Amino acid sequence: MKNNLISVIIVSWNGKRWIKKCLDSIHKQSYRNIEVIFVDNNSTDDSVEYVKSKYPDVKTIINNENYGFGVANNIGIERSKGDILFLLNNDTAMPRDTIQKLLECKTDLGLNIVGPRLLNTEGVDPLGGRFMQSDPLGSPGVDPVRLFYIEGCALMIDKMDITKLKRFDEKYFMYAEDIDLCWRAHLYGMKLGICEDAKVIHYGGGSSLKTQLRKGFRHTSSFSRRLWVESYTLRNILKNYSRLTLVLVIPIYLALALLESSIYLLTGNTRLFSVAFRAIAWNLVNIGDTIKKRQIVQSNRVTSDAYVLSKMYVGSNKIKAFLQYGIPQFK
Repeated sequence: MKNNLISVIIVSWNGKRWIKKCLDSIHKQSYRNIEVIFVDNNSTDDSVEYVKSKYPDVKTIINNENYGFGVANNIGIERSKGDILFLLNNDTAMPRDTIQKLLECKTDLGLNIVGPRLLNTEGVDPLGGRFMQSDPLGSPGVDPVRLFYIEGCALMIDKMDITKLKRFDEKYFMYAEDIDLCWRAHLYGMKLGICEDAKVIHYGGGSSLKTQLRKGFRHTSSFSRRLWVESYTLRNILKNYSRLTLVLVIPIYLALALLESSIYLLTGNTRLFSVAFRAIAWNLVNIGDTIKKRQIVQSNRVTSDAYVLSKMYVGSNKIKAFLQYGIPQFK
């Protein structure tokens, strides 16, 4: 196995409370040929000053505003020197052999994109060995067998491959950009996988995910998150499906959106009632850019929609979640 330079890219916004554990775990890695790029999204908690003073070897990039996840990662990618990139959230930490094991899995299995098993603060896999999944309408879920996407909080990919994929879609502020990236990877014939032996503790998302997946607990989200997810999920569909599939999928998407909105209205949540309509409006405003991105994707794809659909959950993750956990609570 070659001693490739690996660029670890960490995007942070007011993440000072997490950063010591994250950077310390990177510096303790058994794989040594690493550069660390810390991209700060205009934090106000002295994150930058802390990193500069305590970790002078880390390359620090300071954004003059909060650009969100995708744009900040793209900035880090542009400044990276490594042949391989490891995108990592700031609220993570990992055993000393994680990067070594990810690289071995990537090489031995011929993977274009590889991720670790994400653990919560108790060291437990909230997914219980299952895989991150999407249904044909772009909604995320989990599946015991099929892997559709690798979470962006800990994702390893060749720089050449993410360049071919045109990096993250910069219209997305946060959420659904990892689904979009991996969807395009499937379309481009790339191979994805999880390295079962590689572990990353995800302090923020891992703990909340465990709560979301436990029976008897009501899933909690925010209005902004729901709006972002809905807006970007529809854009994923519009960009990545062929015309024929769009003709079949869009009416189903709209019918489900109307059903969901009606449930919110009937339960008195008038604010959530507007989410689907605002998501559609956002996509109409950005339809010109979506068409341009779509043309790039469709002209470079080498696999069929049937192949991509074979990687997805057959059914609706939204309906399954409603039946299992009830109506989400929003804050």
